[in-house]
Amino acid sequence: MRVVALHGMPTSPRLFERLVLPPGFNLECPPVPGLGPDGTPRDWTLQGCAEELAPHIDGADILIGHDMGGVIVAMLAQSGQTVVLSGTALGMYWTMIRVTTLPGLRHFFYRKYGGRRFIKKGCLPEHSTSLMEAFGEHGEDWPERMQIVARAMKTPPGLPITLRSCGVRLAWGRKDPWYPPYIARTIRKTTGGKLQWLDAGHFAPWEDPRGFADVITGKAFVG
Repeated sequence: MRVVALHGMPTSPRLFERLVLPPGFNLECPPVPGLGPDGTPRDWTLQGCAEELAPHIDGADILIGHDMGGVIVAMLAQSGQTVVLSGTALGMYWTMIRVTTLPGLRHFFYRKYGGRRFIKKGCLPEHSTSLMEAFGEHGEDWPERMQIVARAMKTPPGLPITLRSCGVRLAWGRKDPWYPPYIARTIRKTTGGKLQWLDAGHFAPWEDPRGFADVITGKAFVG
């Protein structure tokens, strides 16, 4: 069983390192272009990012997408694939993200915090230290890189509809402040998927790896 997981911003493939899957489940975590140490091109686009990742996803049995990675998974998923989404959105939410790059707002969201507040306030308190150690520092140019990506987050319309031919499972942190419960319920309704609440904030694969693994294998929905 080939499993491919895509992270979002401001994390990395390490977001999934705590997951322990049973024998027969082979987990691959490719880096999302533009979010790694190689930098972010000024002409970065969501579509171009998805096209670069398409070969990694092709033929996978299960696709996992967290945050921005969930959008890319939704763009690339094919009929019959199992799709696991966590802490993401597939509609107008990303318009608000683009708004944060406007003058007057970008200093607060990017210059002042550089993604660190998103991590500290986005998890259960007991996970804050480990998450900050893993994802808190990206270099001095990180605020500019975040803005490049945020400005380019123009998602294709109708993504939830395209996922109706897939088996959608939602693994959602019950205390996620950035993608609250109503977003999970909306995705469940529009995709026809199944929803499992986890004891976590926004970073469910890190905060509740056992519960997240049960969603991947389908164990969470048995019984």
